[in-house]
Amino acid sequence: MKLKVFALLLLALITFSCNNDDDEPDFDPQEQSNIDDETLVSFLQSHYLNADKRVDTIMNGETPLYSQVEVQEITHEDVKYKLYIYKEFEGIGINPSRYDSIQVLYEGFKLDSVKFDQNQSYTSERSWLYLPNLIEGWRYGFPHFKSGRRVIGDSEDFWYEDAGKGILFIPSGLAYGRNGSTAIPENTPIYFYVELGNVVYADEDHDHVVNNDEDINNDGDLTNDDTDGDGYPDYRDRDDDGDGKMTIDEDPDGDGNPMNDDSDGDGIPDYLDKDS
Repeated sequence: MKLKVFALLLLALITFSCNNDDDEPDFDPQEQSNIDDETLVSFLQSHYLNADKRVDTIMNGETPLYSQVEVQEITHEDVKYKLYIYKEFEGIGINPSRYDSIQVLYEGFKLDSVKFDQNQSYTSERSWLYLPNLIEGWRYGFPHFKSGRRVIGDSEDFWYEDAGKGILFIPSGLAYGRNGSTAIPENTPIYFYVELGNVVYADEDHDHVVNNDEDINNDGDLTNDDTDGDGYPDYRDRDDDGDGKMTIDEDPDGDGNPMNDDSDGDGIPDYLDKDS
């Protein structure tokens, strides 16, 4: 159990550990991204999904994965990447944003088919993960899937049916980066089998406005929305308009939703309107 906990902690912390690229100026992250993409394309062209929906090497003219994946072009920290997504099933519930909490099953592999991480059960609290703390490949990949339907068994155990399920093929710059990890060398593309059981719309600052609704400019990036200009993005700021009154308290009708209260009728909800 300790090893599984450590693995999940490693995954949760990797976002922070892979961004220390300033100490070696000769490293070109765009060049590495291009190399990773060539590696991933070659891998997808030479592998297919067998009868068990597992990645396997093409031996007899099977349909290559490359013809079955979606490609998402991503610019992250001024570097262009390509993330490859295979959807076995989209799911029937809701899509997470990059700023939500998810409950998942997953297995992680290097391209040489060596497994480096997994979890086992939706019923374990360890399966709940907060996407802002995870690798960028997950943050960009999971919004392509939807949650499933929760089923409770006779023994009060539960599982999910019709959950979003597939594979994420991730370049190193959106994964463990130049630092790698104990199990993964630096600059290593990887892939994950994933199954998205449940989604919770996260509210990081507990102000009754979920993270994704604090994207005021609707560009998908919450870090550049700072209504009061105090240096804290709205999704981490409990007083978004800087009027000295907490967002959670700017709810005159008391329905628990500050977004639908506009006391002065100017089209700006009170919690974003310093003059309200």
